[in-house]
Amino acid sequence: RLQLHASSPRHTFTRPMAPALAALLEATEGRSAELDAESEGLAAEVAALDLEIAGKRAEKTIAAQNEVRELLKSKEALAKKAKLIGAAAGHVRLALAKLQRAKQAGLEDWKELREETVKLSDFARERLKEGATVAQLEASCAGGSVKVDGASLAFAGSSAGLEGLRRALEQLESAYSCTIEVDALTLGILERRKALERQGEKHGVTVAKDAGGASVTVSGAAEKARKAEQMLKFMMSGKVDLPCPKELAGAAKAHAQDVEVETGSYVEVLRGGFGGGSIVHIRGDSEGVKDAEERMRAWFDERDGAYSSFVEAPSLAKLDAAKTAELTNDLWHFGQKFAIAASLCEGGARVELRGPAGGTWEAPARAELRQLSDWYGQQAEEVGSAGAKAKAKAQPTKKEEDDCWGAAPEAQFELGHKW
Repeated sequence: RLQLHASSPRHTFTRPMAPALAALLEATEGRSAELDAESEGLAAEVAALDLEIAGKRAEKTIAAQNEVRELLKSKEALAKKAKLIGAAAGHVRLALAKLQRAKQAGLEDWKELREETVKLSDFARERLKEGATVAQLEASCAGGSVKVDGASLAFAGSSAGLEGLRRALEQLESAYSCTIEVDALTLGILERRKALERQGEKHGVTVAKDAGGASVTVSGAAEKARKAEQMLKFMMSGKVDLPCPKELAGAAKAHAQDVEVETGSYVEVLRGGFGGGSIVHIRGDSEGVKDAEERMRAWFDERDGAYSSFVEAPSLAKLDAAKTAELTNDLWHFGQKFAIAASLCEGGARVELRGPAGGTWEAPARAELRQLSDWYGQQAEEVGSAGAKAKAKAQPTKKEEDDCWGAAPEAQFELGHKW
């Protein structure tokens, strides 16, 4: 038994120093060459035995057949030895390749070599198509090497270089940003409900309103920012605005709170309707908004004893902003004529007529509205036709031959009243 006494000298054990990489690389290259030469020698011996075996078999004597059996035993022993030498040579080649990679990485000790394959996001892969970005990554990995291979990044270098590369990739990923267009009213609702702030905290990104107030920017790590972008677009996929009579505004605000809880949509009643009325603004995902719209309409029908009738008018969706504003004003006057409410629905392709239940207003109102929508539709077509003609005039036209008949006279039409 080994006994240690206080008076015994203290021994310090240190880790043996690794051989210099250059010397180890040289020795490994030498051993690889030796094994390759030995493998070639064994292959030559096996080839010579094959020739000798073929010759003895050609003799077709008993003595020759006995010699063939002995030669086959020798060949089998050589084959086993060649297999072992080949396996050893393969291991040495792998070790040699690793030492060479350590040398390329500028390491003094091959044990410090770290090799890792990092999966790249779509955003990082696009950025790495730029030579400057790859150069920045190489500069961050302390002499290590990086190579882009499809959707992955191969690294070889030291532990410190690997950590530097990871930090550089995190910084690269955090530079992702995307912009989502949104109308000012919807953006205001989302801000008041702190929806943007909550989505940013939930996904670990920054969601901020742009200076113009017509869009929001999501910035942060690419994968997290894309998830936040998808969620925000989903939250803004539905949009409906309903007219609210002035006398029902207060009660509508209270009912809107219940509808929000039941549907998960944002429902706000704000001033802005014609005649001092209000508008019910519903925002959220398309399914939730549809549900909230149906609930609010049913509530309005019950409270004011009215119902809505919708008139499809696809041509109105082609109107520009100025004509749409003019149509909105005309619809208000149109509604006054029939003692109903008339408004253009979201998307501009249909008109809502809302009046008292059991009344006789619907048939004449729909008939006259058709004349109004036809007139505005014709206006939209004329504007589009004028734009097409202007574009065609700007292009050079091929001169046609005169057929001596001349051009046909253009027909003249006189438009009547727009209603």
